[in-house]
Amino acid sequence: MSTLFTEHPWIASTEPVSPALSAVQISVNSRRSALKVLLSVVTVFFLLMIVACGGRMLYQDWRPAPQINLLWANTGLLMLSSLCLQAALLLSRAAKSLWVRVALVGAGVLTLLFLVGQLAAWLQLTEMVLGDFSNPSVGFFFMITGVHGLHMVGGMIALTRAIKRSFEQADVRILEDSVSNCALYWHYLLGVWLVVFGLLFIGDNFEVLLRICGFI
Repeated sequence: MSTLFTEHPWIASTEPVSPALSAVQISVNSRRSALKVLLSVVTVFFLLMIVACGGRMLYQDWRPAPQINLLWANTGLLMLSSLCLQAALLLSRAAKSLWVRVALVGAGVLTLLFLVGQLAAWLQLTEMVLGDFSNPSVGFFFMITGVHGLHMVGGMIALTRAIKRSFEQADVRILEDSVSNCALYWHYLLGVWLVVFGLLFIGDNFEVLLRICGFI
């Protein structure tokens, strides 16, 4: 009751106000939020493809696609590229300009090798099935690896811009946000690939996949 007569809401407060975010920080936060939204959408998309693949396995015409050993090497390349980007992020915080450039270029080269390796896997699978694409598992292989590859190509655009800026800027610490976004994107696509590779493209995981999808 006493505060009712002592408070004066019409009088401006003289207490210090915390400073608002700068335009640069707002832009950085916006790009980070947009990336997280994108990754959420991509997650749903890949989950739908995995569930569709699991449902298609229940049909009698389903036959497992031939195993392609080249995918193991491609997985290693993708892991190394992700490690390079993580190293670039740590080095950018330490202002190691030369090593940031080396790590970024290394990530780009390894990613290109991964994409070339995926194309080689496509050619190898085509030869294995003698051009017969009637097996639905072959179609799912091309679709899932193709969609994943397209997302890697999209990431290469952002990585190329980061590499270009690293050679233009003397202080690489200003690249930390760009490198951080690239690293997050690569780590995410590596995780997606490991899940897809483990469930669909190695061994006999038929029952495991059906249980995950809720079909049994």
